[in-house]
Amino acid sequence: MSFDEIDKTFGTKNRDQGFELLKARIAKGDRSVEVLWRMAQMMHERSACMPKAQRKAAIDDGLKFAEEAVQKDPSHFKSLKWNAVLTGQATEYMATKEKLECSKKFKELLDKALAKEPKDTALLHLRGRYKYSVASLTWLEKKLASTFYQQPPSHSYEEANEDFLAAYKVNPKWMENLFYIGKCYVAVKDKANAKKYLGELIDIEPYSDAEQEFLDDAKAMLNKL
Repeated sequence: MSFDEIDKTFGTKNRDQGFELLKARIAKGDRSVEVLWRMAQMMHERSACMPKAQRKAAIDDGLKFAEEAVQKDPSHFKSLKWNAVLTGQATEYMATKEKLECSKKFKELLDKALAKEPKDTALLHLRGRYKYSVASLTWLEKKLASTFYQQPPSHSYEEANEDFLAAYKVNPKWMENLFYIGKCYVAVKDKANAKKYLGELIDIEPYSDAEQEFLDDAKAMLNKL
């Protein structure tokens, strides 16, 4: 099966078929950049369809593939993109100090990828997530961040939402992005817009365990507004 045919399995119920074909290539010694970044993306997709407790192992495996791909070709866009995506996911399982330290590497990867494709919706969403996380830092976390940055980052919820809304214009049915748009509006106490975007989210049928979690959390947020 060609890479074009494997790529058609992404985002579908046939992703396991694509995964097995990529595994078979690796088993035969093919660790080319084209195989590695696809395995990284595949592990990202598979992790979303696992219960939360089982997700970390798949994310860690995907990150290893992405990092190896970037080592082979530091300028390859898809390798940079999936390295950034999976690094961002991996930080969700880290303690605060480790997360802050890793955030610098994440931002560097993100900037390199965005320099190549500034309108990529996944990367815009990731930049929004980065800005959201910075806006959410406590005073103590900001002090800790100053040990990893010469000039600690400073972003607002409004700045984060600019990226989320830019991604929304291209992909308005993306549940994860809608969830963070809602969170930004909740953070700035704009209840009307929070209800609007969270309301759009709950009208979408989830396709994975991760999306079901966003749906459940969105309903809980709406109930508090």
